Amino acid sequence: MKKSIQLIILLFVSILFGAYSFHLLLNYKPGEKHETTRHSFSAENNYGTALNRDSTRVVSCNTTSILRTLTALKNAGLLLKVRGTLLRRATDPWESHLDGIMNTLVPEKVIPSHQGPDAQYVDPTLNVITAAVKVPETLSHLHYWNVQLTRKASKEEVLDAFKRSSRIAMIEYSQGLSANNTVKELMLALNRPYGDMYEVALWEDMLKVVDDELFYAYLVDNQALVIPETIDAIRALTGIEKDALKSIQKTNIKCTGCLAKVTPVLNETG
Repeated sequence: MKKSIQLIILLFVSILFGAYSFHLLLNYKPGEKHETTRHSFSAENNYGTALNRDSTRVVSCNTTSILRTLTALKNAGLLLKVRGTLLRRATDPWESHLDGIMNTLVPEKVIPSHQGPDAQYVDPTLNVITAAVKVPETLSHLHYWNVQLTRKASKEEVLDAFKRSSRIAMIEYSQGLSANNTVKELMLALNRPYGDMYEVALWEDMLKVVDDELFYAYLVDNQALVIPETIDAIRALTGIEKDALKSIQKTNIKCTGCLAKVTPVLNETG
């Protein structure tokens, strides 16, 4: 009982303060390294390896988005290697008057940026390299990806792979969703708390397949994306739900405003 109470407390701390790593007895600072817990977590990828552990690290919002999308392609037998560029928002909205950047873009000096190697802590089989650029806005992150597929594939095959994930939502320019501010407004219209989007918002009508190459882009709400992962991680650590899919479904429906409702609403707007 004590273990469960401690984990529940740490869940709320992690959501409020962005502490993506937590332990049964210790709450780690945001941005902890993999070495702190020796385990990094992504619900759709390695839920089972976290069962009844003492600790885990829920990876960052950007890394979580990478794992959701690449795991979907891997599960479909389509993923060979992948290269991505991340346009990272400069700071959090509530701190934009204190720091951040204006009238400039700041590329990260080191390639790969940390997100690719962090994804490999969860899934060492991933052949992924990332580069990142800090941009002068605060709404969300934007990713561009180039994937080498295992074979020639159709756009329909790729979309089917992505749609098998309940935490990837397809958006379209034709729905008026042509930028991150329009997606934020949609989440507010759907009465999501704070306009949060817990899914990766991937542009379906931008996605392009050329023979065995895939190109796509998506948005990441860094204030919301890891909340469902954190809840799933707590279920795994406590062992109260052994099945990853069941935990994910419980979280989607009961804990985060019904993620499954987003796609039907998006289809209606089209």
